[in-house]
Amino acid sequence: MNTETQSNTTRATYKKASDPYITWLIAKRQMLEAIRDKSTLMMSGMFLIVQTVLVLISIGPALQDHTAVGLQRAGFLMAFYLLFVGLMPATPAIGIASGVFAGDKERGCLTPLLVTPASNTAIMAGKVLGAVLPALAYAVIGILVYFAEIVLLYGLDKLALLPVGLSLLIVLLIPGIVLFGTALASVISSRVRTFQAAQNFSSLILVVLWIGLFGLLFLQTMLGLWAFAIAVLGVYLVAILFIVLSAITWRREEVMARQ
Repeated sequence: MNTETQSNTTRATYKKASDPYITWLIAKRQMLEAIRDKSTLMMSGMFLIVQTVLVLISIGPALQDHTAVGLQRAGFLMAFYLLFVGLMPATPAIGIASGVFAGDKERGCLTPLLVTPASNTAIMAGKVLGAVLPALAYAVIGILVYFAEIVLLYGLDKLALLPVGLSLLIVLLIPGIVLFGTALASVISSRVRTFQAAQNFSSLILVVLWIGLFGLLFLQTMLGLWAFAIAVLGVYLVAILFIVLSAITWRREEVMARQ
């Protein structure tokens, strides 16, 4: 009798985990898979080598012009490369995101996640977050190495040439762009049947993102920092809205039925 009462009490006190906690668990698993991926590590290392070469052949000659206009141009070039070195190591995140659903489908390990009480939003956000966080870690490493290269090769005073406002906005833009790109790749991955199809769409995403980035830099040149700041905020809002709307419209029952 006491045993039955205790068992009923235990069942009655069961409480479903919160969406943020479930999101973190999904993201943690996804991050571990991304970190173990040797191809991602190799690509990130290659990007560090490429950026070192670019610093030597581009920024060095630009710093030779000691006029006010020349130094201003050198500062803008350094800001542009700040965006470049921050995004290049994060580029593999889109490739990772393209496989978070389609790849799991092919391996047969998506269905066990779909039958859990986790909400669509928690699953979608966890998958995106798991692809974004490792990419941002690589981006931070790339930026720190970039600053260290400038200091070691040309002196600490050269960092003062970076436009402060523009540089801060660029640093804020990098996570937003990575978030938007991985969110888009994850949504495509959840809608297609094969990993190869998701990868094909991901290559198009990269082209669109780089075109958009050049458009944002042109916007800053034409309209000023305030327009660029609004655009940066817009990138975050669109990415978050895209994840939420995609989670709402995602029909996981259809995915389970096809497994």
